[in-house]
Amino acid sequence: MGLNLFRRKQERGAGEPLKIDADPLLACLQQGRYGLVASQPDPWRDNPNFEEVYAGILDKIDEAFALVPEGYVSMPRTVTDYPGCPEIDVETEPFLLSRTLITNAQFQLFVDGGGYEQLDFWPEEIWPHLVAFKDQTEFPGPRYWSNGRYDPALAQHPVVGVCFYEALAYANWAGFRLPTEAEWQMAASWRIRSSSSMYRRYPWGESFDAARCNTWASGIGSTVEVGSYENGAAPNGVIQLIGNVWEWTASNFEVVDDEGRPVVGDTAMKSVRGGSFDTYFAAQATSDFRTGVCSLSRPRNAGFRCALDVGSVDG
Repeated sequence: MGLNLFRRKQERGAGEPLKIDADPLLACLQQGRYGLVASQPDPWRDNPNFEEVYAGILDKIDEAFALVPEGYVSMPRTVTDYPGCPEIDVETEPFLLSRTLITNAQFQLFVDGGGYEQLDFWPEEIWPHLVAFKDQTEFPGPRYWSNGRYDPALAQHPVVGVCFYEALAYANWAGFRLPTEAEWQMAASWRIRSSSSMYRRYPWGESFDAARCNTWASGIGSTVEVGSYENGAAPNGVIQLIGNVWEWTASNFEVVDDEGRPVVGDTAMKSVRGGSFDTYFAAQATSDFRTGVCSLSRPRNAGFRCALDVGSVDG
């Protein structure tokens, strides 16, 4: 029963909410909440469908996520990244990173599942702001949706118009997390510890190539499907780390000016990485370029992908 449901494709339009199974385990499978079950399997073991559904969920995680090995990154501490500027050195542990950005279709499941109404997925300090996280028609949802639905033509495009906290809430709901800034850079630069250790300015190599990413130079002027630009993938198959949309990370954006004074804004800023479809300068679409965005901002050029701790998956 569970495996049959797992294999069956849900063919539906953006206007049709998915009919969720009454069985909570099967519901998690339908909604893509794989991390919720994989990281905490014990509460589900008495379910008659557990063995086959759990095996299917592990397969889904293996398909959707790629292993990023342990490594290290050096991130400039100053707003301007000049030669010899102070750097932050961070060691990173192995982790799993989603091969693609989270799509509109995936985020729709969170919206339909009442994600905006379930306070457990949101930091308490953000609760008063939830009433402002509405779409163009005042429904809960990403900024550029209408009537709580995405544009069907953009089903496989990255969800945009979501602030840091909306990205965080989705990750919490699905049982995942957002990558840290250092983890994101490790995935993009592939600076692993080995006898042939090397640093990549771009996931594919050292030189910018407009044919490998969706930036201003690509001439598209909008987002593309998350499965595009496989030729710009990192060595482990993670795609679009550069271009298409900036990616929210879990890290605060903390930098200093050239005199060492902290740079602060009126509101908390989170690090976003990777550039987007409207990034003009190639130097801002690299594995090490750092910038920040107000954590409550909901821009049309920022989305996110999820991460998962290796040890959290009880295989």
